[in-house]
Amino acid sequence: MSPGPHAASSLRIGPQGLALSEQLVLAGLRAWARARMAGEEPRALIRPGLTHVASKSVASMFVAMMESIERDAARSMQVHCVACGGYSHDEQRVVLACGLANMAPDVAVRLLAPLVRSPEAPALLARTLNVALCKAGYPLPVRMWDETGVSETLH
Repeated sequence: MSPGPHAASSLRIGPQGLALSEQLVLAGLRAWARARMAGEEPRALIRPGLTHVASKSVASMFVAMMESIERDAARSMQVHCVACGGYSHDEQRVVLACGLANMAPDVAVRLLAPLVRSPEAPALLARTLNVALCKAGYPLPVRMWDETGVSETLH
């Protein structure tokens, strides 16, 4: 049995204003990068934590998405340390792509394009992760913007 969104609410990762679901994705991304930098296997670190906090399907989809991004990387991704309150452009791309993947899959593909040579597969996995997070009680917000800079967040 997972602790659910209320137990995970003590988790504060990244800049102010991120939804708990976005923080989970960001924390997973940062933990994945840290494990790689330390020469450790990230799956063994990420899978149990995300399974405990969210669900087995969330953990599986997150790992599949990160493996896809890693396998097809166009360049090294800029990722901050786990406790950093900042938010790199690459981290934003991944988190936003996950949130937009259901409503605007073409935008998710464009967000991931600078990170991977073929962004379609990780965008599809981001969409599946989005669904899994929602089923686990962690709906990802859809953050949209227009040319005037006006932004809207849909929950």
